[in-house]
Amino acid sequence: MSFGTLIEVLARDAKQRLTAARPRAQLPPEPLKLRRGGFVEIDPLPYRMLQGRANFEVGECAQPIAARGLVDLNGSWLHRYYFDDDETWLQVKTDGGTGDDDVSECILWQYWDAVTPASRTELAAIAGANSEIGLPTYEVGAFLYDRVWGAARGQTELIPFIEQVFDRSDTVASRNCHHYAMLYRRLIEASRRAEYVLISVEEMPDSLQVVTSIGVDLNPADLTVT
Repeated sequence: MSFGTLIEVLARDAKQRLTAARPRAQLPPEPLKLRRGGFVEIDPLPYRMLQGRANFEVGECAQPIAARGLVDLNGSWLHRYYFDDDETWLQVKTDGGTGDDDVSECILWQYWDAVTPASRTELAAIAGANSEIGLPTYEVGAFLYDRVWGAARGQTELIPFIEQVFDRSDTVASRNCHHYAMLYRRLIEASRRAEYVLISVEEMPDSLQVVTSIGVDLNPADLTVT
């Protein structure tokens, strides 16, 4: 989707374009015992050891999962779990299935910034063809990140996908969130972990935001779910 098309699409009446989320015949099983209402504890020590070498910071993390997000990537899945503090979320990617053996990636995220564009002009300035989103590198805080998606030498297009959000029921999604996103990554000095920047234009029937999140690789061994 080109930047021009993106602006045109987002300018339409969202209530007409974003239909209500329809229930699936069967939801895929969830990995690592994660589920809405489950209680998550994450060992903070590996993240404390990154202090001064990453934008990502996390203290004690022990809280319930308030909502679940699910993204179907045609053979792969993104399982998203939004914590009760409204600041932290976990993404687990599975390939070929949704069992623990199918987990290919775990990233712990925290929100960095969220902007609500007041007009098409402001949206174009934030995430359009003359913005920095989609360029080969992107700077956040004191660090420079390399683009993960897209091979263009200059600016590349945002990647669209749809996330079903479950916050009132475990089987029926309350809404669809349309994302137009770009991912960046950098290796953390003297660490085996990477740090990520995810920038997403998020459109729902009653809201439109440009959300930036900072994430770091999570070892499933650092995760306890009860």
